[in-house]
Amino acid sequence: MLSAKDKKGIWLFAGVLATLGLIFGVQFALGNKPKPGADNCIGKVSSSTVIVLDYTDQITDQTRDEIASRAMAHIYDKVKVNERVSIFTISDISKKSLKPLVTLCRPPDSGNRAIENVELIKRRFQKNFEAPIRVALSEAPSESKESPIAQALTDISLSHYLRSPSNTLLIFSDMLEHTSKFSLYKCASAVHTVVRYRESRSGAMERPVFVNTNVQLNLIPRLDQSKETLKCRDKLWPWFFGDNKGTQAALTVDFLPGGTAISSITSGGKK
Repeated sequence: MLSAKDKKGIWLFAGVLATLGLIFGVQFALGNKPKPGADNCIGKVSSSTVIVLDYTDQITDQTRDEIASRAMAHIYDKVKVNERVSIFTISDISKKSLKPLVTLCRPPDSGNRAIENVELIKRRFQKNFEAPIRVALSEAPSESKESPIAQALTDISLSHYLRSPSNTLLIFSDMLEHTSKFSLYKCASAVHTVVRYRESRSGAMERPVFVNTNVQLNLIPRLDQSKETLKCRDKLWPWFFGDNKGTQAALTVDFLPGGTAISSITSGGKK
């Protein structure tokens, strides 16, 4: 017959063994988790965020600061762990070579102190994700002869960067489309804007087809544009973003601070 003291000792020993077994089990599970790739992604990505920076014209310092602030706020507050974040800029070469400045999945930025090295997790988050994202967002604007905004957005919509089950598209632009085939600066009547644009896309996809994409349009203000040009702009883009299916489909528009003149527009393009 075991004494009460012996029984207590056995229970304590069993408790220690159970605790050790749990610790080793958790460590084994953590050690056998899928490893992230060079882009921080693990397995199949279920959600994506694409940030598009239209820096084809100069912008004010306060506009640039707010763009970075809004983009980082979205990344910190809305982007999930293992969600892909890709940043593109629009320029002259976008029509022939549209590649992201950076495309990375968000790794965890915290963990369980009892079983994980939290400081190491934080350092990896900053080095492998936050730092390259901030570098991409600090890309300096450079004047461009054209602003092929529509083609860039259409091309991105056809790529894997924006084809996850759930997507967010953040656009920072004045949305003043200007190419050799179609220019809002030459628009004389808002009524015919969409027709003219569609004609310019003959033989190519006219507008993007989005699925479960939350489009957030952040407008860079321009103070030197005619009312007719702005009417044409406001006619084109609601139609352009109009093919968006799914329960998460949305389009929101918000102005950015600042306001500056753009480059001189001539019949030959931008100077």
